[in-house]
Amino acid sequence: MFNVLIVDDEPMIREGLKTIIDWESFGFTVVDTAANGRDGLDKIKELRPDLTIIDIRMPGMTGLEVIEEARAAMISTHFLILSGYADFDYAKRAIGYGVNGYLLKPLDEDELGEELQRIGAMLTREKQSHRSMEEDHVFREHLLESYLLQEEALRDPAVVMQLGLDWPRYQIVLLEIHGSADDAPMASLRRKLSNHFGDAERVIVFPAGPFAAVLWDRGVSREDEASRCYTEWSALLPDNKGWFAAAGGAVADISLIGQSYTEAAELLHHRFLFHEERLMLPGDLARMAEEYPEKAPLDPSGEIELSDMLYYALDIRSMESIGRFFDELQERVVGVGQGEQTVKSAVTHILTMAINKLSGQNQALYPLLQDAPLFNTEVFRQPTWEQLRAVSVAHLSSLIERIGGGSKDAVLKQMIDFIHRNYKENLKLELLAQVFNYNSAYLGKMFKNYTGENFNAFLDNVRIEHAKELLSQGLKVHQVAACVGYANVDYFHSKFKKYVGASPSSFRKKEPSE
Repeated sequence: MFNVLIVDDEPMIREGLKTIIDWESFGFTVVDTAANGRDGLDKIKELRPDLTIIDIRMPGMTGLEVIEEARAAMISTHFLILSGYADFDYAKRAIGYGVNGYLLKPLDEDELGEELQRIGAMLTREKQSHRSMEEDHVFREHLLESYLLQEEALRDPAVVMQLGLDWPRYQIVLLEIHGSADDAPMASLRRKLSNHFGDAERVIVFPAGPFAAVLWDRGVSREDEASRCYTEWSALLPDNKGWFAAAGGAVADISLIGQSYTEAAELLHHRFLFHEERLMLPGDLARMAEEYPEKAPLDPSGEIELSDMLYYALDIRSMESIGRFFDELQERVVGVGQGEQTVKSAVTHILTMAINKLSGQNQALYPLLQDAPLFNTEVFRQPTWEQLRAVSVAHLSSLIERIGGGSKDAVLKQMIDFIHRNYKENLKLELLAQVFNYNSAYLGKMFKNYTGENFNAFLDNVRIEHAKELLSQGLKVHQVAACVGYANVDYFHSKFKKYVGASPSSFRKKEPSE
């Protein structure tokens, strides 16, 4: 049975239509009635009837307005119009909306019966055609899946011909929505892509594992073509979702589309290193390998070295130095051989170590650590390295503003302040030159002219002064050596005697302890 909705503002017409017609004999059943256009449109949207019999003139919302809105909402109900007016203009407008019949009041029962027979036959054909199309669609997806998996099962040229898949070439394009935990966004994307292509021949949209797949015969291979596709498809995606698309190479035989699929999937596997707004193309993998060559995994000492570099950049409030830190991080960590999660883990670990160290030097900065979990989560959400870097730089810039902004002191004054704050660390002129963006030899000469001492002597003097304070407080010599940055006690002993003229033990004995 097909469902019918009756919409008319006259109660006698509504009730008369329900009772005078033997609806079942024509294959129909009346599911509801509506007394005006607005109510009728609401019920059309809710019930999705196969046929709506509607009065053309009603107060408020006319029948034509109901039909127009139903068509705009992509509701496929058929319409049979009733009117008490033999008005050609109404009929002409109704034909433009694709109505299936136009009957005048007072209604002739036989004429209505003939219309119901005609529309019933049409609905039956549509239902059979739709079922056949669904069956073909399911079978075609099964066929394509067998080719993607490079199975031998359904490779029958006759079936390929029957399903209209005998094309001159074939190319797979895969689409991925970043951060989707379920299939709902992908299912929505597949529907939108199908509607976007409409009845276009030689284009099939189907699910392929975690991706939405497009099989077509276009053979997109140029960057301008890839950019156009990206721009067109971007309108189909939710604004808050990042997405990626990759095209495999075109093949001449449908049995080879598995190769195209493999190439596209491999590209998407490396999408973390891709930053252009276009479809990824087969040649992009070689370019990414050149830009981000293979890197060895960072060992703990490498992470400590990078975290120190970032710590120094934060300590002197230098965004320029932070930029150089990320250049170094990219050079040593980001490569095609490193997995996305490996890179993200390394970044969060290095940044956390640097901020921990910064907070440890100044307890007033300890609240900075409270933001670390949120920031780490944000890092892992970033779909590409470029976006991860941009988010991290923005976070560190905000952090610098919160801890006092950029220093306006001269470079040498910054260096001296830095040494006094970090004399315990393994400071080297070469590292500071890198942080301050100077040639190390030139910076050493500038430093000596400014302080009257070379860098190492100045650092030794700062350490020895702090050592004298600690010895006066009664600490043991080996404890003092570790506290001021000397890992070797004998070396500390020789340095102390050089600058003070007495051994640390002798100095401690002469100084009264508190």
